[in-house]
Amino acid sequence: MKEKTAIDAQLRRVHLPLLLLMITMILAASLYFRISSVRHHNLEVTTVGARNIFQIIVLTRQWNAEHQGVYALVSADTQPNPYLEHPDRDLELADKRRLTMINPAYMTRQIADLAMSDEHLNLHLHITSLKPIRPENGPDDWEALALKEFEEGKSEKFSIENINDQSYLRYMAPLAVKQPCLACHAKQGYKLGDVRGGISVSMPYQAIEQATQNEIMATVINHGFFYVLLVTISWVLIELLARRWRSLDDTIMSLEATRTELIATEKMASLGRLVAGFAHELNTPVGVAVGAISHSDETIKTLKQLLTLDEVSEIEFSTQIDYLSESHDLALANLRRAADLVQRFKRTSIDRGSEHKREFQLAELIQDVLTTLRNVLKKTAIKVVVDCDPLLKLYGAPGLLEQILTNLITNSVTHGFDEGRRTGRILIKTFKNSDGKLVIDYQDDGAGMNDEVCRQAFEPFFTTRRDCGGSGLGLYVIYTIVTHQMAGAIHIKARPGLGSHIHIECPIENPPNQGNRYEANPSLKP
Repeated sequence: MKEKTAIDAQLRRVHLPLLLLMITMILAASLYFRISSVRHHNLEVTTVGARNIFQIIVLTRQWNAEHQGVYALVSADTQPNPYLEHPDRDLELADKRRLTMINPAYMTRQIADLAMSDEHLNLHLHITSLKPIRPENGPDDWEALALKEFEEGKSEKFSIENINDQSYLRYMAPLAVKQPCLACHAKQGYKLGDVRGGISVSMPYQAIEQATQNEIMATVINHGFFYVLLVTISWVLIELLARRWRSLDDTIMSLEATRTELIATEKMASLGRLVAGFAHELNTPVGVAVGAISHSDETIKTLKQLLTLDEVSEIEFSTQIDYLSESHDLALANLRRAADLVQRFKRTSIDRGSEHKREFQLAELIQDVLTTLRNVLKKTAIKVVVDCDPLLKLYGAPGLLEQILTNLITNSVTHGFDEGRRTGRILIKTFKNSDGKLVIDYQDDGAGMNDEVCRQAFEPFFTTRRDCGGSGLGLYVIYTIVTHQMAGAIHIKARPGLGSHIHIECPIENPPNQGNRYEANPSLKP
């Protein structure tokens, strides 16, 4: 329970803040781009409106110029243009009413006055130039900067400016010299196509700004709502994930316990097979020794009977002594063989029963494994060839290697050689590679495997002999020992009918205090 509580706390302490940070950054970026988009869109819409007003004024000026000016009655608001030099500027009608010519510039000024006087429109129009004929048409600072940019090739200029404590969108575009314009502006040195000035359009921007702020506020509220919603959903998901992890943790612990139990079961089963094989192997020399001792008893009885006789031939007495000596030698040889078997079994059973580390000779360990499997192998026509340096010493848990070799050989006998009914050969080659690792190359020329079986060979409970009682744990135990307990790697290659090749590499440990031992006894140095 403490571990599960720690998992929950870790999820809330690490994953939830990271998730909240990610959500915050995403929504903040979305909000920033949305606000920028709203501002840009509203500015673009207003700019398009100002651009259209400019184009309409340009069209009216073009119409006026194409008609070489228009005439209007002189009134208080329409006086003759003192800056227009034209012989027919002023005309008088038969009824004595006076007409004055309205050129494009004068018409633009009058339209500007009307737009300015309309309190609903409140539109500022200004025709201007860097070289104005009319002084009032001189540019302000913003317009002067725009006119200089037009001369450098810029096609328009717009920005939000503050005029009399109010926000305005100021737009300006250039006026190019056309053929009708030369009549008035040629004397200023302008040529066809030159930028002679421009018209600025200033529109109130407060209403647009208010609409922009309202839209931004709505965007902020929407993002805030989604932020709260996503945070809530994230918290719920973290809680569900924590529960799921707790369930997975329980499952993993159960699987680990099952795996450990299965490995222990398989090891005990292997040890049981070892004991059975050892018992069978031990029975033979013990039985022979018992028989030899029984024969010795008979010989001793015969000798006693001979000693009771008055006369015994030397040949007969010598023959019985020879029988007794042969029985003694036979019993002693088999008892020694039995003692050797017991010693090997003791060493092997102790190694397999624990993971205690010690120094051992690899060739001797392999021989111990073959001895314990002699009862299995002698019933077959399988030849086992070992290629191992007899002086190769290792430090580690020998029981792990014994378990690996035992499972490999029994797996070959069972699957590769059809329970020993097929003849074949097993090659066990061991050496240190250039990386200082122990290499075990195990090959047999048995039935082999197809690609699908190779892919699943190390999976628990996978077996091709389920109907024959196979557990599917032999190679899985090998894989677990090599990869988990020995920190090594194992690979298998096989082809149907061409046998199997299992390649194992694992690090070689150094005995503890090895350096001190070499210093105390220099002769041990390699």
